[in-house]
Amino acid sequence: MKLASIARSALVLTLLLAPVACAPVAPPPNPVAQATAASLKAQTLSLLDVAGDPYANHAAEAAALTAKIDAAASAAAADPLNALSARQWDVLRDPNRALYGGTIALWQSQGTLGPAFRDQKKIQIGRAFDYILCLEANKAQTTSCGQPEEGGAS
Repeated sequence: MKLASIARSALVLTLLLAPVACAPVAPPPNPVAQATAASLKAQTLSLLDVAGDPYANHAAEAAALTAKIDAAASAAAADPLNALSARQWDVLRDPNRALYGGTIALWQSQGTLGPAFRDQKKIQIGRAFDYILCLEANKAQTTSCGQPEEGGAS
């Protein structure tokens, strides 16, 4: 009788803990990834400040920054539990979209970017970096980072 009671208790405990033990766990916030994203945001906004100059004058700087952003995206994608951040890095750097990748591609093709356009892109790209930073900082929490944006400022 006592053995049946112990077996029943063990079964109940197993059934209660199994879903928790099998649930995917979000990776903890990564301070290096946060510092990298914050640094890349500052570098990107600085590069946009000079996008009124001919692209050729800053091509090496743009290529170096793009390589750093690509490396950050690869680091985010290396962890399968980091899929949302990795996706946001992809959106940010896509040359066919309206954020960093598309802005650099446009600067390269047009030669220069006007001041109003640069100011708007700084807002939009800054928000995209802020979203990535929020995702990184709140991985293990249920804090909302809002909705990712692309295109016009809200």
